[in-house]
Amino acid sequence: MPSGQGEQAPQGRRDEGDDTSAGTPSSASSGSPATSGSPTISSADDAQSPTGSGSSAPRRGFLPDDEEGPVFEEKPFRTPARSAVTPTTPVPPPPADAQGSANPAPDSPTEDASSSAASPAVALEGSDPDATFRRPAGEAQTHRSRRQRSWRSEEPAATRASSEQSAPEKEAASRRNGSDGDELVVDRSPFRHWWTWAVVAVLLGAIVFVAVSRLGGRTPVAGPTASSAGGSTVTPIPQTSLMDVKDAASIDANAQWRVDNTVSQVPSDATDGVSCIVRDTGHPNPVSTWQRTFSTTTKTSTAALHRVDGYADEATAKTAYKVEAASLASCDSVPTHIVSASSFTGLGDESVSLTIAYQGAKTQYRTVVLARFGREIQAVDAANYDTPIAAENAGKAMAGAASRSCDLVGGTCPASVSAKNTVPPVAGDAGWPVTSDFPRITPDQGEWRQTAEANVSSKGTQCEGLTLATAAGPSERRQRTYLLYQDSSAPQGFGVDQLRFRFSDAKGSAAFTKKIGDSIAGCAKSLKTAKISNGKTFTGIGEGNVAISGRSFIVTQDTGSGQSAIYQVAVASAGDKAVYLLANVSTSYRFTDDDWSQLTVRAAQRATQIR
Repeated sequence: MPSGQGEQAPQGRRDEGDDTSAGTPSSASSGSPATSGSPTISSADDAQSPTGSGSSAPRRGFLPDDEEGPVFEEKPFRTPARSAVTPTTPVPPPPADAQGSANPAPDSPTEDASSSAASPAVALEGSDPDATFRRPAGEAQTHRSRRQRSWRSEEPAATRASSEQSAPEKEAASRRNGSDGDELVVDRSPFRHWWTWAVVAVLLGAIVFVAVSRLGGRTPVAGPTASSAGGSTVTPIPQTSLMDVKDAASIDANAQWRVDNTVSQVPSDATDGVSCIVRDTGHPNPVSTWQRTFSTTTKTSTAALHRVDGYADEATAKTAYKVEAASLASCDSVPTHIVSASSFTGLGDESVSLTIAYQGAKTQYRTVVLARFGREIQAVDAANYDTPIAAENAGKAMAGAASRSCDLVGGTCPASVSAKNTVPPVAGDAGWPVTSDFPRITPDQGEWRQTAEANVSSKGTQCEGLTLATAAGPSERRQRTYLLYQDSSAPQGFGVDQLRFRFSDAKGSAAFTKKIGDSIAGCAKSLKTAKISNGKTFTGIGEGNVAISGRSFIVTQDTGSGQSAIYQVAVASAGDKAVYLLANVSTSYRFTDDDWSQLTVRAAQRATQIR
C-alpha cells in the first residue's frame, strides 16, 4: 500500500486458538512520518509495511511509541508465514520527532548499507537483555517456518505500560507477555549451563558414597536381607531349612508322610504351636520364622511340626534358647505330664528333648526336641497315640534339615546324632517336683497343685520304724504337699506328701532308706493291724549320673469298725539325699505301680538338682 495518509499500522499479535475475526487493525497517527521505497511483503496474511532509506516498518505486534510510552494492542495471535530475525547488534531507539513519535528500527531484509550505517551500533544499558544471543549485523538472516509459542501465550498480550516504566521494566513486561515473534527464544532454565549438571552429578555421587559407607561393607551369605530390631541387616533363614518328607521319615520309617501346611509367620495365639513352649513378652523377636506341619495315615495318627527361627545374632539366639528351654522344662499346662527327658550328642550347639503325655480321654504323647545352631533355633514336635516317639528319631529328622542351614547361621552342623535318657531340666523350685511331674489318675480329669515348702509334720503309716520328723541322721529335712483338684473320683483331701532328707554322705542316705524300707516290708509281723502288699523295687539315674535306688509298697491299716486307711508309700536314696512319698489312696483310686515308682524316681532326680 502506498505510504502517506491513511497508512495502517501492523496488526497486533494474536494468541493461538482465538477467533481471527475478533480484532481489527488500528489507524496510525496522522503525524507518523512518510516513508519511501519498495514495500517488502512478509506473507499474504500480513499487512504491507513501507520501507525506505533510514527507516523501516514498525515491528510486528507493536504500535509506535507515543509520549506516554509504548502502546501494546491486545489482539488474537495469528501464526505468520515467516518471521524476521532482528540482528544481534543492539540498536538504540531513534530520537523522537516533534510530535513525540519515534522512527521504527530497520527490520527489512532489503535494507541497504546506508540505512544500517544511519543507526549507531551502540547498546543502551538495560535496553536488551538478549543482545548477547542475537546474530551479528550483516549476516544472512534465517527464518523459522513457525513462531515459537511462549509458555505464557494463554495470557493477554500486554497491558498499557505507564509512562513511569523504565526500559528494563518494559523489556521484562514484554518477556512476561510472550515472544513477539522477532526475538530469539532463549532457554533461561538453570539447567542450560554445563556446570549445573556437574554439581548435580557430584551431589548424587556423594549420596551413593554415604549410603554404601553406612552399610559397612557387609556382604550377605545368601538370600535377601532383613532388618533386625537394632537396625542392622541379617540374612533371613531360607525355607529349605525346614524338614521335608524325606527328613520326616526318620521319625517313623513305616509311615507315609505328607506336608500339610507351610507358613512364614506364626501368630502368638496360634493353636498349632510347639508343645510347652510359651513365647511371652520377654521372648526375643526372631527376624525370620518358618513352620511346617506333617501328617500320616497311621492308626496312631503320627504327626509332626517343625519350626525354625532365625535371630539377628548368636547372642540373641542364646537368650531365646534359654527362655524356650525353661518354658519346655516347666511345661505346666493342663493336662500335661512329663514322661521323660533326653540329651543329645551331635545335634547343634545346644539341645534337649522332653517327652510329655496329654492325659485326655485318650493319651497322646508328644516328643519335643529343641536345639540351637548358631543364631538359629529349631524345634520338632512329634506326636503319636499309645506310645511316644523316640527322642533320637526326632533328633535325626531335625538334623537332616539343620544340615542345610547350619553354615549360613554360623552354627555347629549336625554329626552322628544319638540320645540318652536324662533328668528333666530344672523347673520351678529346685529340689522339688513340678506339678507336671505328677500323672493323672482319672483320664481327662484332675489338676495338681502344690503347697509351700515346710518343716516335716507327716506321721507316716506307723510302719516306718522311726519318727520321720525327729529321727537321728538327716542334717536337713523338708516337706511339701501336692493336692489333686477337679477329680470327682478322688478320695476327700487326696494328695501326696513328699519328704526330702539330706545327709552328710551317700552312706547315711542309703542306711536311712534301707531302715525305712525294711521296717515297712515287715510291718505286718510287728503290727497286727497292718497289711503290706505290692512291694516293688526300682532304680534310676539322677543329675550327674547319681544312682537312685528305691522301694514301694501299699500299706493298709485297719482303723476298726470295718474301716481301713490305705496308703501308697515309697522311699528312695540318691547320693546324699533321700526322699519319702506317701499318698492316701483307696481300693479303687490309686496310682498304678509303674506310675508310683516313676513318680518316686522323679522326686529323687529333682533332689539331685540341688547341692
